[in-house]
Amino acid sequence: MRRSLPSALPRRTTRSLAAAAVLVALSAPQAGATTVPTGQDQLTTLAAQAASALETYQQALQAQQDAQVAADAAQQELAAADAALAASREEMGDWASQAYRGASGFSELSGVAVLLDPRRTGDVGSTLATIDRVGGQHAEVVETAVQARARQEAATARASAAVDAAHTRVEEAAAAKATADAAVQQQLLAYSEAQRTSAGLGPLAPDAAVTDRARAFLSSTQTCAGGTLTGFPNGLLPLEALCPLPSAPGMVLRADAAHAFEALSQAFQADFGTPLAVTDAYRSLAAQVDVKARKPGLAAAPGTSRHGLGLAVDLGGGVQDAGSVQHQWMDRNAALFGFVNPAWAQGSPGPFEPWHWEFVAS
Repeated sequence: MRRSLPSALPRRTTRSLAAAAVLVALSAPQAGATTVPTGQDQLTTLAAQAASALETYQQALQAQQDAQVAADAAQQELAAADAALAASREEMGDWASQAYRGASGFSELSGVAVLLDPRRTGDVGSTLATIDRVGGQHAEVVETAVQARARQEAATARASAAVDAAHTRVEEAAAAKATADAAVQQQLLAYSEAQRTSAGLGPLAPDAAVTDRARAFLSSTQTCAGGTLTGFPNGLLPLEALCPLPSAPGMVLRADAAHAFEALSQAFQADFGTPLAVTDAYRSLAAQVDVKARKPGLAAAPGTSRHGLGLAVDLGGGVQDAGSVQHQWMDRNAALFGFVNPAWAQGSPGPFEPWHWEFVAS
């Protein structure tokens, strides 16, 4: 039985390799900045571990793709060998039919039957004997059939080995992906804790049930792939390249951020009965100018906002109140999905924006 090719490993479009690099940069001490006195070494170590795990995953994914190409090529080679063998058998079948109708060449038919029978393989003695008996112009036909069978058998073996290798690479890539996702998730939790520490707040452990939901999210596929954003400046992203938030009609984010936010919102809804309330998401450059004019102390300089990259949301529904159970839930669990309330938004020092959450697994 011909081996089937492995299914492609589900791939999230979250830019995982960049996640480690971004978080390494965020966690590293900045010139002139106040460093986090505790947990900094741990955060840097976790960032390095996550980067290493992500690199291993990328290598495993490349090996899987290479194995898939090899398996596809082997299958094509096998199909060509099958066709050549079928053609040679058809030619010999015509010959055998003519010999039978003409009541001649019967001595040749028993040997030819070996080559015509697809269940017979590796019968070298019989095929050589056939060539010896037939002689003349028919010998070339038999020789072609012998060679076609040999190529088909070799192609079958190569195709089977290539498919086995591809299956193995898929399993290895899946295992590497799980390891990398877990490392990034752990890193995000550490980063969130560091953000709270730098704002003078204590760490909060995520909820067990939400952690389970986050694990399911890590293995899920995106429903919206979005489009390329390369070359488009902050606030001037094409709307068709962004993805809508089903739980917040009219709001859009970058594809990976939208996917993560929806999972976060569903986890929030499971506990509170309603999805996260979004008051702002992607913000165009014109909107950034308008907000800066109306709220000069709260808005980033136009062209620098994370909203303008499709990576930030402003939330209501209780989350905007730092003392609410909704905000505390976000503090405990949002990092599992890649979102944090950055230290600068926690008022120590700087503006106090408990409603502002950024996607940092990017």
